Amino acid sequence: MIDLRKLLLMIKENKEMKANMSLEFDCLVEADNSDMLIRVINYIINYLTPLTEKDIEISLNAYRGGSTLSFAISTGLQELPEFSDKIVPALEPYKATCEVKHQQGVFAQVILTFA
Repeated sequence: MIDLRKLLLMIKENKEMKANMSLEFDCLVEADNSDMLIRVINYIINYLTPLTEKDIEISLNAYRGGSTLSFAISTGLQELPEFSDKIVPALEPYKATCEVKHQQGVFAQVILTFA
């Protein structure tokens, strides 16, 4: 089992990252190995960080049967750089999906949903 809250706190500490985090407890993913998930989360953070001058807003929420992990930034960009097409297949072992949202000139958000 992977505890998403503990994983995010570890990543934040290791990256010495500035982020506002709101993390619920009991957000667990059934998987033995977190290596690829750590890579995906690092990719998302590295993707969003240069797009804003402010801290990333990270939220982790539990819901019946799963969890949602959101990375959001405010940005004035009209277009986002291309998001890797390797992320979706990398999330399959974790029964997760990925969605990128963007409102031009306002915000960008990457949402991971774990079933």
